[in-house]
Amino acid sequence: MQPAARNAPCPCGSGLKYKKCCLANNKEAQSETTPENDDLEKLRSQAFKAMSEEKWDLAVDRFKSILDRVSDPHSVLEAIAACYEGSEDYLRAAEYCEKTLAVCPDSRRFTVTYRLGVSRGCAGRTDKAIDAFRGCLDLKDETKDIDLLNKVILTLEEINEGKKPKTYFLVQVQLQRAFSDMDAARFDLAAARLEKIASLEPDNAAIYYNLGVVDTFLKREERALENFSKSVDLNPQYAQAWYNMGQICLLKTRDFSRALHCFGRAAAVRPDYIGAHHQRGVAYELLGDAKKAVECWQRTLELDPENEQARQSIDRVGKSSAGHTASESS
Repeated sequence: MQPAARNAPCPCGSGLKYKKCCLANNKEAQSETTPENDDLEKLRSQAFKAMSEEKWDLAVDRFKSILDRVSDPHSVLEAIAACYEGSEDYLRAAEYCEKTLAVCPDSRRFTVTYRLGVSRGCAGRTDKAIDAFRGCLDLKDETKDIDLLNKVILTLEEINEGKKPKTYFLVQVQLQRAFSDMDAARFDLAAARLEKIASLEPDNAAIYYNLGVVDTFLKREERALENFSKSVDLNPQYAQAWYNMGQICLLKTRDFSRALHCFGRAAAVRPDYIGAHHQRGVAYELLGDAKKAVECWQRTLELDPENEQARQSIDRVGKSSAGHTASESS
């Protein structure tokens, strides 16, 4: 795996861009280099490189080997915490977040405290996670999102009260990280992450929907259909899942009858779903029913008068029908 690009999600899983997270810490440290500590900084760079390549154990070993020699131990401790979080060893991640907080400057306290809350929450230590997130509310930070923090605290309180599954927080964190993997086109990693949390919450329609999306990008159409099907079995109102199933049936498996059914379900759930109405028309045309195809495209134009594709489809089918009638008359 290549080192993370500057604008890619940080491999430590913080949700920040690499340049705003671990790369920033690395550069901050490198700016203090002198000819006397070139060897130390070489080891530090190797550690961050291993981290960017998600070689978590190697990165931790490298960081720990220099911890007692650096002038900014907080940045190394924070990196170790991030590595443990990346490898999903959440208790150790929390331990090193606490060690970081003992020595870090005020400018890093909010970020580290937030990540402490995430690590504790993922480890199932909900009471301590709540304490960390409440600590975030008390810290001054320009990036602080009070509404988000209150929602996180409420979620953890609902887990404590038995209103949500004990794994709920972990699943939500992993879902967000799967989204980051998908944004970075790391679909194999996203698939592995989603499959793992599917075993924790087998009744979560969103997990199967996103597995279907990942399978589509990986050109695993049959598996994508299976996962989209699981999604709508759990939540029949999942219009996008119905639509995506229709697209696969229309374009890949060429099962036009099933495609028509899927687009119809999507349009039934969301009557204003422009794409579903249009693709129903395409499916009808492929099944040889030009009249119903035109009706679908007319509905598309009612919803989207500027839809040139629907207009062209109506004109094309109209001309084809006229030509066919003229041929029969002759």
